[in-house]
Amino acid sequence: MLAVGLASFAPSASAGFFSAKRLPYIDDNQQCRGQPLPATVEHLTGEAWKLDSKGKQIALEEGMTVDELEGVKTSPSAFVSLSLGDGTRVVLPSSSRVTLKLNTEHAIAQVILEQGQVESYVIKRASDYDRFQIVTPVGVLGVRGTHFRVRNEDNGQSLIEVLNGQVAVDRLDPRDPRPKKTASGKTAKNLTAPADEVQVMTRQGMRIQKEGKLTPTELLPAPRLLGQTGQTGDAPVWQLIMKPLPGATRYRAQVATDTAFLNIKQEQFSSTPEVNFSGLKAFFYHVRLSAFDEQGLEGETGVYDIFYYPRTTRVQ
Repeated sequence: MLAVGLASFAPSASAGFFSAKRLPYIDDNQQCRGQPLPATVEHLTGEAWKLDSKGKQIALEEGMTVDELEGVKTSPSAFVSLSLGDGTRVVLPSSSRVTLKLNTEHAIAQVILEQGQVESYVIKRASDYDRFQIVTPVGVLGVRGTHFRVRNEDNGQSLIEVLNGQVAVDRLDPRDPRPKKTASGKTAKNLTAPADEVQVMTRQGMRIQKEGKLTPTELLPAPRLLGQTGQTGDAPVWQLIMKPLPGATRYRAQVATDTAFLNIKQEQFSSTPEVNFSGLKAFFYHVRLSAFDEQGLEGETGVYDIFYYPRTTRVQ
């Protein structure tokens, strides 16, 4: 599906814009799979940059490819979605930076989260080892198929929230080769999990610290939308009103033009259940609401379909 879309870009484009495609491979189940890298920029809102292997940056554009050892950096008001050749999708919100790596032996994509947040959608697939990994300053997150969010904080800690599936979190050195193999050279199916490894399940989150016990907790449920207001005037401010959620310390609202929230147009945060947007055009939007608990973990999301129609008034 997504792999077909990736292959549709013409290889005759300039070398700086598109990267050479890697040949497909045969997986453990004798299925032909597309290589995860290079990734392709599927959607872009705002200003962002592609970083080459030496850190040099160029303006990011939709359709551009991002290969191994290259990265993406978003501005404070940008959103970028990447499609990998194996069907994985990665969304970068504002003020985020990642570098992509590839385990060529097992065709495992690694996303090195250097700043900000990533939201990942990984296709579930039977495998004896991780199909996708995110590396943070304090841990490695191994994924075989799930929807989850990861972000770094300024204090050196990371947070993970799993919305669907499960994620294995451990504090192993990212340079430690994974997966481990038996003496025969085959991937071991029943290796003992590392002492620090913790499984974070659906609707659970966890704060990842350098030391101490790793303990998943239940995520807050999605806040409920009560209504909207403020769609009139010369400079309309669209306000979404949510029902106060017990345990919530902050609320988040995202506005996108697609149901998968790969093409996000705006997001806003608020310490109250009222969130304001401005500068949006009339459109049928998909709105995603969530709340944060006292640990800073973002909870489950509720999605609403709303036709926004700002009715401006003119002075006669």
